[in-house]
Amino acid sequence: MKRVHSFTVACFALLLIGGIAFAQGDEKKASSEKPAKATYLVEAPHTPEECLGLMDEVNKTKDLGQWQWGCMDGNHTGYRMVQATSEEAALANVPESVRGKAHAYKLTKMSSKELEAAHKH
Repeated sequence: MKRVHSFTVACFALLLIGGIAFAQGDEKKASSEKPAKATYLVEAPHTPEECLGLMDEVNKTKDLGQWQWGCMDGNHTGYRMVQATSEEAALANVPESVRGKAHAYKLTKMSSKELEAAHKH
C-alpha cells in the first residue's frame, strides 16, 4: 500500500511540475509574440517636379507595383496599403525625399452592429 501511495504522490508531483513548466512556457511565448499588425493607407503627396524622381526611387526598391498614383489625373499623390505595427512603420515605406509630407492612416472595418452602437451614442 505504501508503494502505491508513494507512486501516486510521485506521479502527482511530476504532473504539477510539468504543468508549471508548461504554463511558464506559455507566458514566455506570449511575451515574445510580435506586435499585431494593422492596415494603413499611406499617402505620399509630392509636387509635379518631384514626381518622376519619386517614382524612380520607388522603382529602385522594387515596390512600384504596390503603389497607386493620382499623378496622371493632376493629383500628385502616391497611395499604398500596407500592413504595419505602427504609423511610423507604415511611413517607412515612403522614400525619404517625401516622407516628411506623407501620412499614414490606420484603417478599421466596422460591422453593422458596431455602426448601430455608434448611432446610439
